[in-house]
Amino acid sequence: MTGSRRAWAWVATGALLLGPGGALAAPPGEAQEPAPVLTAPRPLLGVVVASQVLDVVSEVEGRLSEVKARLGDRVEAGQVLAALDPEPLKLELSARQANARAAEAEHARASLLLTQAQQKLQREQRIRAYSAAEALEAAESTVALAEADRTLAQARLSEARTRLAQAERDVAQARIRAPFTGIITEQYLTPGMRVGRATPLLRVVSDDLRLRFAVPETLAPFVRPGLPVRVRLAAVDAELVGTVERVAPEVDPASRHQKAEAVLTVPDALRARLSSGLLAEVFLQPPAETRTRGTQR
Repeated sequence: MTGSRRAWAWVATGALLLGPGGALAAPPGEAQEPAPVLTAPRPLLGVVVASQVLDVVSEVEGRLSEVKARLGDRVEAGQVLAALDPEPLKLELSARQANARAAEAEHARASLLLTQAQQKLQREQRIRAYSAAEALEAAESTVALAEADRTLAQARLSEARTRLAQAERDVAQARIRAPFTGIITEQYLTPGMRVGRATPLLRVVSDDLRLRFAVPETLAPFVRPGLPVRVRLAAVDAELVGTVERVAPEVDPASRHQKAEAVLTVPDALRARLSSGLLAEVFLQPPAETRTRGTQR
């Protein structure tokens, strides 16, 4: 038995690599060679977790007018979960629109006065030999003032447009939407309550479930992304398969374990019965190529 295959006898929990009493056994067709007698390794401890958990918050202040999602509801990404009273926000939007129109008119007037001043300066420059120097200087000063007025009007117009965009954004954000597909697990507020910026309204837990488990340091060298796992969930009396996706780059110095995360393959019929927080027994499986070589031999 090669070194790599002997190493997998430590991590595999299937009967193919473990003989009676937990002793190492050679695959069928391969000569038995001396090997230490081992007890079958215990399953690793894991927990089912959601890939995303988020408290949905309000980005604007106002009064909560309705909550459309309740505890236990499944929601889709972009679905409206709640709404604030839109009337105060719409009034603010109307005021900002009026300010923006006034700023546009002020800018147009400043631009027109600048054009007139520039035209007068051009005329004074053409007849400078026949007119007083004071007239030319006055025309130049008028142009300079008109340019300053237009610059100021441009700044006010930019500010008014920015405030208008913010008001439009606030009106849109009065309808609070789900950030991703998942399940509502908490409802913090009810209609009629005041809502401030960043006030949590609902908690959404993604229905994309993962498995997190701890790997003893003795097995850490063998657990890598792509490794298949078998998972037993006693609470729902079910078994699933998965694949290791991420492995922490270090062993925790206190527990002497390494954290790993696996993607689970969940049948549709079982999905409704699973929830975040379920405890799991995790069985590491040999890579496919290792099993294939053992079968060929």
